[in-house]
Amino acid sequence: MTRAHDAGRQLRGHDGRPVVRSGAEVRLLAPVPRPPRIRDYLTYEQHAAGAGVALPEAFTRMPICYQCNTGSVIGPDDTITWPAYSDQLDFELEVGFFVGRGGRNISVADAPHHIAGVTIFNDVSARDIQFFEMSMTIGPSKGKDFCNVLGPAVLTMDEVDEYAIELTARVNGEVWAQGSTAQRRYSFAEVLAWASYSEDVHPGEFLAVGTVGGGCGAELDRWIQPGDTVELEAGGIGVLRNRIGDKEKVASEAGLPSYRGSPRFRTPSPT
Repeated sequence: MTRAHDAGRQLRGHDGRPVVRSGAEVRLLAPVPRPPRIRDYLTYEQHAAGAGVALPEAFTRMPICYQCNTGSVIGPDDTITWPAYSDQLDFELEVGFFVGRGGRNISVADAPHHIAGVTIFNDVSARDIQFFEMSMTIGPSKGKDFCNVLGPAVLTMDEVDEYAIELTARVNGEVWAQGSTAQRRYSFAEVLAWASYSEDVHPGEFLAVGTVGGGCGAELDRWIQPGDTVELEAGGIGVLRNRIGDKEKVASEAGLPSYRGSPRFRTPSPT
């Protein structure tokens, strides 16, 4: 391995520069910068309970998702812009998987052969407007669509036990949350089988399996601020690190005069 590593460092490109670069010389993008589709499923009952969301009967029969904005994907070390319409930003400690081979009506038994690998996902949430707009029993949209973070690497499924990935969230170096992928109702295969039921799934699609229990500020009643650095770590995959930017400054005529902000989300008291 050492000889191969040293030999690689001696390789030069057509411009004479070394082919192997140091981490400081490159910028990692999201593993798939523009997936054809992103779906984020709720599979952890503890996350819903911690955020005060009552699970419907439908959750016992199928994984439920919302579709994310594929045009707002950023990668490791990119800055997360704070949207002008929100005062309450939150991180989400999640993993998910990329579809490697497309299909339709994929069985649970065959689904693992269609999965390319797993990575970390942070569907950054504007909690105040998210719950305000979802009072219409539709969405989320503005509460989620402004930013989705993927990376830093993809582990193939032979490298990981999907029910034993240890997860940690740190803010400015302080551990805020720790969890595991163990306590889920639905497996990767079940999520993919349901996603492909009477519809096509395509290579490069990303299916997240939701926030782990206790894996966001809304459950902890702790809230990130502009300038904070959020690190989401998953065993074997690495650390997805992003700085929280300042609130976006917009012209006074942006948006709608009827929108005057959203009620602050309140973390439910333990019962």
